[in-house]
Amino acid sequence: MNAIKAIFTKQLNDVFKNPTVTMMFIMFPAMAFVMVEFISDGTVSAFQQILSMAVMSIGSMPLVAIASYIAEDVEHRSLRFLVMAGVKPTQYLSGLAIFVLILSMAAMLIFGFIGRLSGADFGLFMGISLIGCLASLILGAVVGIFSKNVQQANTYATVLMMLIGFTPMFGLFNPEMIRYTYFLFTQQIWLILMYIAQGGGEYALGLFADLDVHFEVMHSILIILGNIVVLTGLFAFVYKKKGLKGE
Repeated sequence: MNAIKAIFTKQLNDVFKNPTVTMMFIMFPAMAFVMVEFISDGTVSAFQQILSMAVMSIGSMPLVAIASYIAEDVEHRSLRFLVMAGVKPTQYLSGLAIFVLILSMAAMLIFGFIGRLSGADFGLFMGISLIGCLASLILGAVVGIFSKNVQQANTYATVLMMLIGFTPMFGLFNPEMIRYTYFLFTQQIWLILMYIAQGGGEYALGLFADLDVHFEVMHSILIILGNIVVLTGLFAFVYKKKGLKGE
């Protein structure tokens, strides 16, 4: 536990040493704020305006951040020194994951406030954001371990970010695409956030009588959890093959 706390503290102290990643957690909420406060035409709700950006944030912030942090520590030999000091790779990854997850959820909390969500809608949004960020984080950890340096990690993470972050939006223009992207966790997050945008959080959680909506949302959540299981398996495979010793 002390080692995990030390890794968390290290990342907290170094948060401004990687301004590109740090700014990402500030940029997305800031853009959402500008869209709601200065670009709104009053025809749609605040949350509907930022829905696409919220999905993109979930699919990109944790992924890019942890991939960049891992690759940076490996490239600069920081991880090697940590391992020599007795920090286990699992402790390192745990401290890093907690740090990134807290940053990501803080950003999503701001999204909820900017979107003017409340009650069941706000609770459902934060819950879905949490499991979505967790899936994105695990994928980012795979990228970080697989990459040889920061540049390579950022390249892979950017491609994946574009794929899983933007793909759900393409369904707006071509609904047929959803047939091929239905398995992606970001696609399911998009569908759930659409219910929230329509004020259906209470129905989605089964607080009222619309069981069809409730079961559809539960189905989407199961698919997201399935993504987490698959990504965890992929992480275990890459970790076993590549290791994480900072060599």
